[in-house]
Amino acid sequence: MPPPPNQPPRRRPTSGASSAAARPSGAPRRTTGAVSAARAAAKRAPQAKLVCEAGPSSGQEFVLEGDEVVIGRAADNPVSIPDTSVSRKHALVRKTEDGWAVSDLGSGNGTLLNGDAVADETPLSNGDVIRLGDSELRFDAGGASAGAGAPDDTGDDGAQDTGAPARRPPVRTARTGGGSIERSTGRGRPVRTSRMQEDPEASRQKKRKLFIAVGGGLVVILALLVGWKAIDNKRKAAQAVAAKQQREHEAEMAGLFKEAKDLVRQGNWADAKAKLVEMTEFDPEYEAKQVANYLEIADREIPAQKALETAREALKAGEVGKAFTALTAVKTTTQENAVRTLKNQLDEKIAEKLTEARGLLPFASELEKMEKLKALSEDILVARPEDRDAKELQKQADTAIYRIKNPTIAPPPPDRPWVEVQQRFKSGDATGALSLAQACANKHAPCRQLESQIKEFEAKSKKLESLNENELIGLYALDKKIAGGESSDLSRQIRTQLVSKLFVKASQYKTTGNWSKAIELARKVLEADPGHVGAQSLVNEARSQAKDVYLRGYQLKETSPDEAIKLFKDVMTMTPPDDEYHQKAKARVTELQKQ
Repeated sequence: MPPPPNQPPRRRPTSGASSAAARPSGAPRRTTGAVSAARAAAKRAPQAKLVCEAGPSSGQEFVLEGDEVVIGRAADNPVSIPDTSVSRKHALVRKTEDGWAVSDLGSGNGTLLNGDAVADETPLSNGDVIRLGDSELRFDAGGASAGAGAPDDTGDDGAQDTGAPARRPPVRTARTGGGSIERSTGRGRPVRTSRMQEDPEASRQKKRKLFIAVGGGLVVILALLVGWKAIDNKRKAAQAVAAKQQREHEAEMAGLFKEAKDLVRQGNWADAKAKLVEMTEFDPEYEAKQVANYLEIADREIPAQKALETAREALKAGEVGKAFTALTAVKTTTQENAVRTLKNQLDEKIAEKLTEARGLLPFASELEKMEKLKALSEDILVARPEDRDAKELQKQADTAIYRIKNPTIAPPPPDRPWVEVQQRFKSGDATGALSLAQACANKHAPCRQLESQIKEFEAKSKKLESLNENELIGLYALDKKIAGGESSDLSRQIRTQLVSKLFVKASQYKTTGNWSKAIELARKVLEADPGHVGAQSLVNEARSQAKDVYLRGYQLKETSPDEAIKLFKDVMTMTPPDDEYHQKAKARVTELQKQ
């Protein structure tokens, strides 16, 4: 059966013919007094209101005044509900010709009327429950019927409708093709719903069960979360302990490695290796490449370190040969500074021993002193096998020792005793030579002369370091005179001092370009020491310079004969007489002077 048409609102009868026509036949006419009484009663009747039964505003009442009342969270709404589940402008309650009706204003959580969603404007009946989020409002119609237009309306029999309860317009329902139910209100389009309107108590029970089920699920989820959190905390605690242990281990290994490297910097490779071995036993993987590299170096450095220590001890004891041998054993090392220092100390010690050995030469007749001289020279020759001074000292020591241990010497001719004096002096025995000279001085003049010369020689030899080059040249000549024309073994020190001073001056003359003086002094150096490398090099360089000077003179001999002669004479002073350019220059001078 189709739903009945909406019942039109009753209209108030008018006066005159039209009211008579509207009123059914035989109906009593309402008097003016009755109308006034009805209006007064309507004014005294309570107004419609909304009573909050759930939510933050539970217990509050909101009187519906005006034609439209907005419900929402905003403070400026006529009905303001401070509920976060309620939109700022949630729903609208509007006064219509049939009473009051509610509609949703596009809220987030929607509006429910007695458990059903409100899609369009829906009339309200006394006791209806409006749900907005977590808040519930009960509609109280007051003294007016929700479906009546005014309090003085009359029914079909012309009598005033008083005392009749407010009713919602009839609802039409129909099944749709999908099995859902269509509900129609008195006005507006049908609202599609999945079920018929439920009893409020049943709806609350259903919601309670749903809440319990959801709550139980949440409890289970919470328990799972707590369990997972406990497991995660345990895992994190274990990780933290492991990380702490790892940090402590790495700190300990880093400390050992630092100690090892500090020992390396100190040159203490033996203790450094012990630390490195301890590290490999404790943790073979820690800085394995660097540790292995240090261990490899330690295997080379430890023997080198022992050799360096041996060299130090030998130098302290004055054993230059042993120190040199120990230093020679050090091939490659990171302790270059220590090696360099020890080598410098070795050179200084050798110089000291040479000085000490030269000081023993005047005691050529004392066996103990000569044996000490031999030991010093041999020790020096271990470190400096080619040292000429050490070789000469060793030779003199051997000669003196042999002479002292073998005193039988063929006697000189009876008429020439001074020959024995010269032989003794030449062999380095100045004391013995002086004694022989004094023994024959009364009978032979050569002996008296030799006695005087030997005494002069010994006096000047004691202050050898303070003599200038001329005095040294004179002393060297005196030595030859005493020894019979050849230098004695005692002249070694003199020659050393003489060569040193003459070569310095020769080098100075060379620097200033005075080649003639430079060559003169260089030749004297070579007379005293034929193997002197510096003097020989200077002579060779002078010969090269002489060649250049000769070529310049040769170019000028036609245009500037005087200048050419001067250059040729320079060549002669720069070269010895037997030199090729010396002879050529001499011939050119003779030739130019004849022109």
